[in-house]
Amino acid sequence: SPSLTPVVCSGYMPMSVLKKKGYDWPAIEGAISRTNFEAKDQSLKREVIDSYYKFIMYRNPLDRLVSAYKDKTFNDVEYSWIKTSILSLKRRKDGASNSSEVNFLDFVEYFLSRPVMLLGDVHFLPIQRLCHPCYVRYDYYGNFDSFERDVHILMDRFGASDEYLRPSYYSNASTTHYEDYYKLLSEDQRRSIFNYYKEELEFYYLLFPKERGIHKSILNISDDI
Repeated sequence: SPSLTPVVCSGYMPMSVLKKKGYDWPAIEGAISRTNFEAKDQSLKREVIDSYYKFIMYRNPLDRLVSAYKDKTFNDVEYSWIKTSILSLKRRKDGASNSSEVNFLDFVEYFLSRPVMLLGDVHFLPIQRLCHPCYVRYDYYGNFDSFERDVHILMDRFGASDEYLRPSYYSNASTTHYEDYYKLLSEDQRRSIFNYYKEELEFYYLLFPKERGIHKSILNISDDI
């Protein structure tokens, strides 16, 4: 079959499968809102949690942060305010009034300054605030690094074929080498990123223990990872 491109946190696959099988997707999505887990229809939420087959696709947050920088800073018009805000911060900091470049170091400095609009966005929130893995016992834990295999396992589990996948899944495979981006950062910045995602990383390491050593090498901080 064609190779698949990971689209992390996308609701397209479950939405497509559920709708084609006759389920009320808007009601289900409302009952288990990612960012407002406790405030929705409790009875439907309980039904979903207790009786539905639930899966989660993990992408390690160090990789996800680099991906968010590349996509939201340069490619997504709806997030053009991020680049504008970063450039404004740079100008106040060093007087580079003509600067129009935003590198990963600039992005991380802005990220670590804790802007409410950025840290409250679903693309930057730790996964425990999106998918609540401490409260929901998922039936399948997938990994971005094995996305193609995991998707086909899930599609077989649902009795669904590739027709449920939108065409963009079949092209433009990610070539991000996120490790190189962290070489641009200071040890304090790498430590701050680790601390921000620490709870998520600990859960990630429980599922994928080999990643701990890889991240220890990438972050290169004195803390016990």
